[in-house]
Amino acid sequence: MNCNIKKNLTGLVFLILFSCDGFLDEKPQKSLLVPQSLKEVRAMLDYYNFLTNTPLLPFMMSDEWSTTNVEWENFVPWQQNSYLWRKSIFEPQERSSDYQTLHRQMFYANTALHLLENMESGNSPQNSQMRGEALTLRARVLFDLATLFLPGPQSTLKGQIKIPVNLSQDINASLIRMGIDELLGMIKEDLEEAFTILPDRAEIKTRPDKRTAKAILARIHLYEQNWDKALSAATYVIENADGLMDFKKLNSSLSYPFSVFNQETIFFQQMQTSIITIRPTTELSKALYESYQKNDLRKALFFRLSPTQGALFKGSYTGGFRLFSGIGISEMYLTAAEAAIRAGKLEEGLQRLNELGSVRYSDFKPWNSLQQQEALELAIAERNRELVFRCLRWMDMKRLKYLNPSFQASREINGTKFTLMEEDQFILDLPPYEVELGMQ
Repeated sequence: MNCNIKKNLTGLVFLILFSCDGFLDEKPQKSLLVPQSLKEVRAMLDYYNFLTNTPLLPFMMSDEWSTTNVEWENFVPWQQNSYLWRKSIFEPQERSSDYQTLHRQMFYANTALHLLENMESGNSPQNSQMRGEALTLRARVLFDLATLFLPGPQSTLKGQIKIPVNLSQDINASLIRMGIDELLGMIKEDLEEAFTILPDRAEIKTRPDKRTAKAILARIHLYEQNWDKALSAATYVIENADGLMDFKKLNSSLSYPFSVFNQETIFFQQMQTSIITIRPTTELSKALYESYQKNDLRKALFFRLSPTQGALFKGSYTGGFRLFSGIGISEMYLTAAEAAIRAGKLEEGLQRLNELGSVRYSDFKPWNSLQQQEALELAIAERNRELVFRCLRWMDMKRLKYLNPSFQASREINGTKFTLMEEDQFILDLPPYEVELGMQ
């Protein structure tokens, strides 16, 4: 597949990428973008080495891990600031690869949508499918931007903060400023349309399908505290997936126990490459590691111990050192469980937790006879253990803050304690340099 995609990209995406190297500080020449056929749009949307990359920022701000004083000193400024949960992360002249990548990906989506709309192929099955893929790509990008740079849907600050968005294929078009409600509304419209025109199952897991659209909707509904809709969307994905892996059948002695594109993978994405995630000084939170029971199979499959007995992550669904940030079926079990419990459907929520637990624990004893609060605490704890290093924790931290105002996290660097507790710490300032260039 790699070879075919690279051949198709010749003369098309290659030129786009050259123009994108200076995406915000030097506008691409529109004359370079001259795809004429569905085949060329297909090549553009299949440039998975770029389009499946997700930001590093959510990992940096997650409370799942810690590093040493010496290692932190070697971080670049934005990494230091994000690790300590400072609101203004980026210095005035500092570039943000995350912000650039998200906007480049949106440029691809907008360009594909424009081209497909103006092709003679019209409503052909191929045209419709690729439109669904482009809508899903744009929705994913916009949701990433929303969770980073906008208040949550329940925030008292949501009417005060908006971000610039370009919904046109024209890089020079006027930007639209959107708040969280408006943006999430548009994202849901994109995904709901995409669901109607995407295939039930994509040929390859780097292309979205109906399950992908529903899974992202499940995330959004969970983020919005819309429990019934989150449950419905997650249930659709569960019922149309290949089931859970039985962790009792996996080999924890392997350096990387999970294969790429395994049966639990609904849609493949991976976090942008960063040496931070593979450093022996990037250790799992001790409290989180200690929460794995002795009979929890994930403890040995997800982690290895460093010489200092710190837990280092090895359980990525990429099959290697890069972190999986796509959609796995276990996420949907946990979304369904939490949403059901919060909606008062305790039995249904416990059923999903028990289905997951039966293939994650040895000598598993079903969780029965729990009260709603006990079940909810279990669902959240299992979510932390199962989705560790999946780049979902920041979204969870942010939504949990609105559900539990006392939620906080802390880190210590050079003897100083830094605490994440104020609402505005969950809303990052836009990178000033990128915004200035983008507004020109």
